[in-house]
Amino acid sequence: MDPRRSTPPPSGQSWLPAVRPRNPIARPEDVRPEDVYTVDPPTGPPPGEPTPPETPAHRWRRLTRTRQGATGLAILVAALLLWPFAGWFWIPWLAGLVVLVLIALLRLDRLLHGWAGHVAGLAVVIGLMLATGPWDWALAASLGVLLAGLVQWPWWRLAAVGAVLCLVAGTGWGVDRYRVAQERAAQEAQRSQENMSQLGERSPDRVLSALVEGIGQGDVVGVCGLLAEPARNQFATVAGTPDCASAVAHFHSALPRVPPLRGLAAPVAATAGGATVDGCRTVWASPDLGGPTVGVLQIGKAPPPGQTYFISSFAPCAAG
Repeated sequence: MDPRRSTPPPSGQSWLPAVRPRNPIARPEDVRPEDVYTVDPPTGPPPGEPTPPETPAHRWRRLTRTRQGATGLAILVAALLLWPFAGWFWIPWLAGLVVLVLIALLRLDRLLHGWAGHVAGLAVVIGLMLATGPWDWALAASLGVLLAGLVQWPWWRLAAVGAVLCLVAGTGWGVDRYRVAQERAAQEAQRSQENMSQLGERSPDRVLSALVEGIGQGDVVGVCGLLAEPARNQFATVAGTPDCASAVAHFHSALPRVPPLRGLAAPVAATAGGATVDGCRTVWASPDLGGPTVGVLQIGKAPPPGQTYFISSFAPCAAG
């Protein structure tokens, strides 16, 4: 008979499945009661209580396993996020390539111990930051937080924080962009006003001749400086070009030489703010140049100190 089965359990212990021998290879004559019977402590909820549902463990998904890999990934993401805000400016990437080549030529990669690519990446990020502004950095960082939260899904709290940061940074970025656009428009208007004061004509009857002469000479500054912004936009639209300079080149190709001024006599009618020049019977209204859709010139007067005349807008010729 097995001596372990003949030995009664000590007091307070029972024959349960949790009972297990501590030393199963011991000889029967060496077995003591306290070595045979052990009772594992009860686990789980008390009898009668429901078992709590298991919750999934939210753990970070490690995209990289080394410090160098994590740092390189952060630098790459920062560069890619800043690149659109820099207008896809490629010079910083070229600078990073130059830094990488210099490190290889100077044998500095041995001193950097695998961090040469990171140094080149930092050069790219710094170059992109110099081509952008603080609100661009804030929005790019917010997008990075949002992307990190989406990668770690279902840990949605980080994604929610990133979405809020994107909303705040996007609002500031939009306001800053609007302010910059307004400042540029004001500067452009001021520059245009100065050009018209310097490049405008002294009398309204000279404006049409100056316009056609400038086109014949390919004088971009003279022609575009003679046009106010509405007239400049109409001028480019008729030529089918994106800007005034391209329109001058377009019309110059059709009129490579300065036309005779005797064909530019046009009626001039005085108005409250300047004059109206009817160029519908001149070379200006020919299909090779402006055409009848812009045959009539609305002339404005620049403020002091120049007090010169310029083209404020164009109007179509009367039917018939």
